[in-house]
Amino acid sequence: MATQTRINPDQLREQVCEGCPATGWGKKAHCQVHDKHVGKVDSCPEWDKFLEGQQLQGKKQRLRSAAFSEWEPAAELVQRTEEEIRDYSYMQLEVVRIQRFLREAGEGMVGQYGLEASLPKGMGVYGDKTHAEVVRRERKWKRLQNLQEKIARIDEAVESIPDEQERLILEALLDGDKNSQIAKEIGISRQRYYEIKRSAVSKMARAMYGREMSSTG
Repeated sequence: MATQTRINPDQLREQVCEGCPATGWGKKAHCQVHDKHVGKVDSCPEWDKFLEGQQLQGKKQRLRSAAFSEWEPAAELVQRTEEEIRDYSYMQLEVVRIQRFLREAGEGMVGQYGLEASLPKGMGVYGDKTHAEVVRRERKWKRLQNLQEKIARIDEAVESIPDEQERLILEALLDGDKNSQIAKEIGISRQRYYEIKRSAVSKMARAMYGREMSSTG
């Protein structure tokens, strides 16, 4: 058969005939099915089964590789989630800073140019004397909204995690605690900690970017 040319007959004899109950490999090399010496067997249904199994195993391996490749974008989203968890404390501080800036800038503009100048304006709406300040405040306002949306998305994702231990780890990470510190506080090994953390971050990524993950998968 054509399939048998993929493996040398001597290899088939070693890999198939050696374990075949019809031969006493090592004691005698006589095949009871073919009634001849194993070395003189040119083809065998057991060889065909073996080759089919090899082909099936190769196909499964290719499918696993393809599936892994399809999930690579999801891995990128998991990494993005980890970065946002790490930046959570910074984002909160930045929100407070921008809010203070907008409040102080608004009060200053009210004093100089009136209440209308202190309000957020659409892009392209400029005053003669407040042009630069309005553009600056518009940029700050958009950044504030973006940060607030990210924080809200992270908070909602954490609340959606059903496992209490996973949620505890996530909340500690959002507070800025170190991995080793968290593992010690909840009384688990580092290996177990990282297993739980990976599971928790993956669930968060699915909660935050589920649509993107499904579109890439």
